[in-house]
Amino acid sequence: MSRSLRILHVSEAFGGGIVGVVAPLAERLADAGHSVAVAYGVRPETPADVRNEVSPDVEVFPLPWVKRSIREQLRAAKALRRLAAEWDPDVVHLHSSFAGVVGSMALSRRYTLVYSPHGYSFTRSSDPALRRFVYLLAERYVARRVDVVAAVSESEARLAREEAKAPAVEVVPNGIPELDPGATPEPLERPFARVAGMGRADHQRQPDAAGRILSSVSDVADVEWIGGGTPSDDGIRVLASHGIKATGWLQKDEARERLANATAYLHWTAWDGRALSVLEAMAHDVVVVASDIEANREILSPLQICSSEEEAAQLLRAVLTDEAVRDRLLADQRERREEFSAMEMAAEWEVVYKRVAARADRGVIFVAEARADVSSAP
Repeated sequence: MSRSLRILHVSEAFGGGIVGVVAPLAERLADAGHSVAVAYGVRPETPADVRNEVSPDVEVFPLPWVKRSIREQLRAAKALRRLAAEWDPDVVHLHSSFAGVVGSMALSRRYTLVYSPHGYSFTRSSDPALRRFVYLLAERYVARRVDVVAAVSESEARLAREEAKAPAVEVVPNGIPELDPGATPEPLERPFARVAGMGRADHQRQPDAAGRILSSVSDVADVEWIGGGTPSDDGIRVLASHGIKATGWLQKDEARERLANATAYLHWTAWDGRALSVLEAMAHDVVVVASDIEANREILSPLQICSSEEEAAQLLRAVLTDEAVRDRLLADQRERREEFSAMEMAAEWEVVYKRVAARADRGVIFVAEARADVSSAP
């Protein structure tokens, strides 16, 4: 039997999709006999009670990581270095860009580091070219200082190799508990047609285009946006200009329930890693209509990928009004969703952690043996 590991997850903002990935991953690794902890920054999007987000078997450690100023990043790096020295992990898994930069700066060459971008920042087409270039340089810095870049999709892995120049890349697709064997929920009764958009109404989710698409089917379905905006984005106002009402930020369970009650889900992103909202919609038999980007093509049928607003509007209308179209897409989703369980995700991560930890162990043994050879030389 292989030895158990001490695994420390690090997230600057333990909120949104990061919670949906890290919480079930940490819990399943703890169930497998590993010691697992989560270190997180206390950001506005961080849940008020992180302790309730994961099982008691997983330790949680807040870090002084409130703002994104240079001073705050340095404070977080110092606190993370101190925590790692006390907790003594075999593997540290850094989640998203800020954790990648701070974690690799603080811990590189002291600990075995795994880094998951969860969507590369330099792919944000809404940002100026110079800013994206700075993001790219930062990602190349991180890629050189970690032991492996672990992407959540093949498209993210390609970017890691070709753009970030990562020397070592692994791929572990995201999974969710609802798609674990025997856990898939029964489809809900839907007395009337509903279409939802979901998430932070920022440039990634293209609220202007999404608003036009959703409003185009408002004559045959109720339409809404599940989520809110940010102080720096006017996405909620843009959606409202198309007659689309946003719910504002909801508790996780309420947001998932509203998605589960929808007939169709519009996922109109300009860039992505591996969206949990798409997997959640698939788990609840909500038909997904998505933008034509590589990450979406990896999950969904080509029939659900649309290259224009007009095509998306037509497909949504067909899903809402034609039972045969809806049933055909649902059958395809049910077949595809089986590979995206949280159990499968955790099992694949466990293999990655053991492999990189074993490489680190061999390195320590090699150095110790080399020193012994030198000390015993005549």
